[in-house]
Amino acid sequence: MVQRADRFSPTTRRLVQRFIPFPAVASANVFNVVLMRHSELAEGISVMDDQGTVVGTSKMAAKRALFETALTRVVLPMPILLLPPIVMAMLERSIPVLRRRPGLVLPVHSLVVLTAFSLALPLAISLFPQMSQVHVSLLEPEIAMATRCEMLTYNKGL
Repeated sequence: MVQRADRFSPTTRRLVQRFIPFPAVASANVFNVVLMRHSELAEGISVMDDQGTVVGTSKMAAKRALFETALTRVVLPMPILLLPPIVMAMLERSIPVLRRRPGLVLPVHSLVVLTAFSLALPLAISLFPQMSQVHVSLLEPEIAMATRCEMLTYNKGL
């Protein structure tokens, strides 16, 4: 569809084509998380008080955990799939050696992707702590009645 879009200039078409993988990968990551962990939505996940004692099983905490994990999985490919096309377009325009020697494009591109990945993984994983906390008022009433703690902890998962 992008190839046949007449209203785009050839340069714009090429740039748009470089960004097409991101929404595909991001949506696949979200669907993967939901499909692999759908039982948590139905059954809930354990929530613990400040001493580490399991207070109960919460579907609301499971929804938060899946949302946080899905958001992490959307952010993870962002630098990997969005930065290299931008950086490579700038490098190909500004460094004449890359135009004269097309064989250098692949190693330079690989280095740019490796750098983006080394930045993206710690960034994405650090968005939410592994052991997240939720206010007891946001959970099911039976869990709120089972504890005196204001904040409960749950394992977000990866």
